Amino acid sequence: MINFMHGRFLALVLTMPLLALSARANVSVTNLRFDGGVSPAISVAATNINITYILNEPAALGVTINISLGGKLVNTLTAAPGAQGTLFGSNLVVWNSTDSNGVPVTTGNYFVSITAAAGSHTNWTQISQDTSPGNYTHDPRGLAVNNNSNSLYYGRVFVGNAHEVTNNVPGEEDTILKLNADGSFAADGSNGNGGYDLVDLGDYGVPQKMRVGEDDRLYMMDLNNNPQLAAFDMLLSTNEVVLSLANYVENPFEINGSLPGGTGWFSMDVTDVNTTNGLIWLGQWDADGAGIWNWNLTNGVADPTNDTGNWVVEVGASLGVAASGGLMVDTNFDIFVGQYLTDAGDTNSDCMVFTHWNDGLSYGGEPISNGAAWSVGGGDNTFLGVYDTTIDSRQHPKYVACALNGGPVTAGVRILDASTGAVLVTNLDAANQYYVTAWDAVGNLYAASGTSHLLRVFSPPVVTNQASASASLQIVPAITSITLVGTTLTINFIGSRSDVVGQIALQSCATVNGDFVDVANAVVTRLAPGVFVFTTTISAPVQFYRIRE
Repeated sequence: MINFMHGRFLALVLTMPLLALSARANVSVTNLRFDGGVSPAISVAATNINITYILNEPAALGVTINISLGGKLVNTLTAAPGAQGTLFGSNLVVWNSTDSNGVPVTTGNYFVSITAAAGSHTNWTQISQDTSPGNYTHDPRGLAVNNNSNSLYYGRVFVGNAHEVTNNVPGEEDTILKLNADGSFAADGSNGNGGYDLVDLGDYGVPQKMRVGEDDRLYMMDLNNNPQLAAFDMLLSTNEVVLSLANYVENPFEINGSLPGGTGWFSMDVTDVNTTNGLIWLGQWDADGAGIWNWNLTNGVADPTNDTGNWVVEVGASLGVAASGGLMVDTNFDIFVGQYLTDAGDTNSDCMVFTHWNDGLSYGGEPISNGAAWSVGGGDNTFLGVYDTTIDSRQHPKYVACALNGGPVTAGVRILDASTGAVLVTNLDAANQYYVTAWDAVGNLYAASGTSHLLRVFSPPVVTNQASASASLQIVPAITSITLVGTTLTINFIGSRSDVVGQIALQSCATVNGDFVDVANAVVTRLAPGVFVFTTTISAPVQFYRIRE
């Protein structure tokens, strides 16, 4: 038996796409891959290495790719505006694995950083293309973007279609769509449900309100079941119910019949799910006083010992009706919440923020009854029908987006200043009614409409307009083939083009965990730059081999 162990192999290891979070830009670099693979991706260092990525809009000012080793710049690749590497959608830049002087690089751990730059927009501008295949969704009720910079799925977009029209078109199925930042479908599939029963009962109950947590899971609300929350992995291959009726069966509003008597819970958010302060937040639809509650997360699910919840905001002077228009919480425990109001002349506020809830503690304390830092929209008939409320950043929010569908008059997306509530954009894309919004990590607004049946992406007015993504890759030798003819063993492998015969040796051992020693009769031949072959005669029925550099 001949066994081969290659403790050293050539691999491109995609470890951590790092977003330049300081840049407030509309252009973004996502889906960074080497030779098409995710971690660990296998390639051949002696040949060209394909660097691929997706741009959500053309890099009108070009793209720069820096390749470093041990903190020292090895090579810089550039793509001019309009050329491959700067285009909307998928891009490919080829690195021939040489340094800036054309010398083949050695084995080692390399760092690749891609920076894309684009021209500024003076106004809120649509940067998505309506013709992109994934941007069609017939009845969107959930929307989320993965903003986790350490995720292989950074930039992935999820859209929940809550009404089935046909089972032949992804955007018309009762399903969750998986999209890239350019509106194309994800390489691992256009949609999925993780095995969760997404049933269209005719009332658009599921999938509803979605968020991507810091644990790289997609959280979704199901109004058909009590309601309850489920979480999915980024491939939508699995699901887990993370909050159910059991978590609020002793809630006073469940006991007195207020929750089951109407629509019940409707607004949702999930925060700090990768920490001991992880929380699920729920807001009620109906005007019966439940307000906003939260539940602590334990091992990724709502604390099973808490069947009541923690009361956060009760209906009062500020939250006059219900937390029915979506909610989102920042890292300072500021709670941004909307109210779904449709009656002309209603003096209740349409959107508000409660600041620094419970002095930054994750649970306990008394519920807030009034005292919002700002409340806006009362009596404004152009600000009706807030179905969803989102902020552009959990750390230092600048914008609040309110999706409007309050009837034939009120539509579009209203954008507010997160600090003051001042109206910055009255009705963005006012010709269409919107149900859900989300933001990516570079400040673009995603909004899904039930009238145009489209997901659209809008860039804010920006001056600085560039963003970066980075990943590391490791270059080491790789085995290409092993053959045994009689007692002659032939091993073909690829190394760096700078490798020479004297640097490489074949080692063997009778046991996998034993001491490997050089094979005395092994002959190594360099067939081409980076391409080698070992030949030797086997000396035992069982032997393990590896290459030493």
